[in-house]
Amino acid sequence: MEDPGPEGPGVRRGAAAIAVLAAACAGVPGARAETFRETFERPITRPIGDALADSIGHALPITAASAGVTFSFNKESHAWDRETDILGQLYLERPRPLGRGKLNLSVSYQWVRIDTVDGQDLDRLSDTRFPIVDPKNGRLFTLPRFGLELDTHQVTTSITYGVTDDLDLNLTVPVLYSRFAVNAILRDLASGQEQRSHVRSSKLGPGDLFLRAKYRLLHGAWGDLAAGLVLRAPAGNQDNFQGTGTWEPAPMLYAATPSLSLGHGVGLQAYANGGVELNGSAVDQSAGRFGFGLDCAIKERLTAAVAVLGREPFQGIAPPGFFDVARVDPRTGQRFMAAVLGLQRDRASAYDLSLGGRMNLWHDTVFGFANVILPLNRDGFRSDVIPLVGIEAAF
Repeated sequence: MEDPGPEGPGVRRGAAAIAVLAAACAGVPGARAETFRETFERPITRPIGDALADSIGHALPITAASAGVTFSFNKESHAWDRETDILGQLYLERPRPLGRGKLNLSVSYQWVRIDTVDGQDLDRLSDTRFPIVDPKNGRLFTLPRFGLELDTHQVTTSITYGVTDDLDLNLTVPVLYSRFAVNAILRDLASGQEQRSHVRSSKLGPGDLFLRAKYRLLHGAWGDLAAGLVLRAPAGNQDNFQGTGTWEPAPMLYAATPSLSLGHGVGLQAYANGGVELNGSAVDQSAGRFGFGLDCAIKERLTAAVAVLGREPFQGIAPPGFFDVARVDPRTGQRFMAAVLGLQRDRASAYDLSLGGRMNLWHDTVFGFANVILPLNRDGFRSDVIPLVGIEAAF
């Protein structure tokens, strides 16, 4: 009998099976993507990459522009006196301005790991209940695992300058180091064979820039009120999940109550922020921003803070049917459409609890701060915890 050799029937059958499985793997991420988003350049998974690119930029918090301390001019001594209170809030703005000619510089570090999407563990996503129909060849497959990992190390530099007694200007520049990974398993239903995909990538680059202005409107016995304008400039790479990809102006209002003394050097003060984050490319994709917080100052040296932060989008993260793929019910053979990985396209509201504070480290000039953000809901892409530490100096 003639030896079939390396090109014999057994090898040809194996090669054919591999080719069929490879054709069915249109949903498995590619390994040669130059950006995070290109990892999902397949018909089945492309909407997942689009959703990440549109969402992650807003999931990276930016600290408030307000300095930890403010100054007022003493007409008797002809010198600037530091106000007795220290702002504990790290993500809420105070209406009181820094002070004419004063400069505040801060540097902070925060770590943001995206842990869940719509309440599901991001690293343990799967889609096995109803087989997916490959759009190219009609073969059926399931995704026993589609695990995603995304964490971002963010260093933010913020400079605030007191232009007048009532007007502050701020420039905030974040630098991001992002690491992204995909661990996927695709199982061909007919052959039972599996293809495994492991993709790792990292990117270093700037995030979106923030230009912020604040003008105090009212100051009196009932508290303070200021108007603010935040302009987000799309300097970050949206395809690497480091920016939003669009200009976003945000008119804001900032309010604070007078400080209430409880004696023994302890004081309380409440804050409220609210406004609209406008999407420069599509106004219907804008969102409301709000926050409420309470500071507890202790002997003019330490202030602890608690706040509730919220972002309320005006519409869902995607149009109807955005995540839908063709499927087959194995029991009846009926075809239907359903979202891949069970992803939701509804509005992804974000509510968070912020806990932190500031401490006077050296001569009313250098201050340290720390904070942690904890999620109060699980809509969209969320982090279990976001820690922040930093230092600032006022001149």
